[in-house]
Amino acid sequence: MRVCRYIFVSAILIHGGYMESLYMEKLYRLFPWPENPYEEEGRARYQEALEYMARVVEHGWIRERVGDRDRISIVEYCSGTGIGGIALARILREKYGVAIDLLLIDLRRSALEIAKRFSREELGFEVDTLVADVTKDIDLGKKFDIALLWGLTTPHFSPWNYIKFLSNVARSLSDKGIYIYEEGDRMYSILLLRGYKDVVSESSRNRIVLTIHRDYSPLTGYITRTIYDFIGHEYTDLKLYFWGLADSMAFTWIFFRDIDFIPLRSSYSGVAVAVDPRRDIRYEDYLYAKPRVLEKEDL
Repeated sequence: MRVCRYIFVSAILIHGGYMESLYMEKLYRLFPWPENPYEEEGRARYQEALEYMARVVEHGWIRERVGDRDRISIVEYCSGTGIGGIALARILREKYGVAIDLLLIDLRRSALEIAKRFSREELGFEVDTLVADVTKDIDLGKKFDIALLWGLTTPHFSPWNYIKFLSNVARSLSDKGIYIYEEGDRMYSILLLRGYKDVVSESSRNRIVLTIHRDYSPLTGYITRTIYDFIGHEYTDLKLYFWGLADSMAFTWIFFRDIDFIPLRSSYSGVAVAVDPRRDIRYEDYLYAKPRVLEKEDL
């Protein structure tokens, strides 16, 4: 299985994914996102994830579908260092006594290497990993019980790419599968409460960067901001789509028969839980197609 997986990964990287992988490696090297569980801020995020997952797994849909099982399989998309997936696996095992299979998918090999080490320490086994673009056609060779998207990741997706991503999520799940994703309403928290800023200082303990507005595409909805690192004097562009709760959940509902929201940090920031992927959708149509309106646009 591992040999076949590495061959598959190489094929993905050769056919266009290599540049995306390099871009994401640079982006997360410059942007101060606390994801390393071996650093103080990353460890704090992991502890927070454990607390949140303990509340999430109390949801009735999860209790019904996990409580009577001996083994649960989880795939985490855009996993980074696996903070979300490892936290969910640990809480499910402690709460329901189930064995866990966990696959982490990300474009960054460096993050997945950290995840493998961290999973050995936290779970007692090394998780499976896959380097892949989650908006491209991915055949995982099996159906999973739970798909996870953690870390407030949806801004990486335009509405067009979120449809492609959801196609992969839905078809990777069993008929009674569950999709869990962390989400916040940026229409409220950013555009209404703070107001959109042309220049924003983003900082952590060890890094200070500026993000500067550069462009907006009305066809994709992407806002492009340039990240500039004052210490290393490096820069790169970051594309963002400011999802609200209503729109991301409505898109998700198209692919799942029901959806619910669990407020965690506030009434507008928490976790969405969707169940029962629809089987009357031709997922491949969305994964392979590009509408004419976007022929000259980069999704």
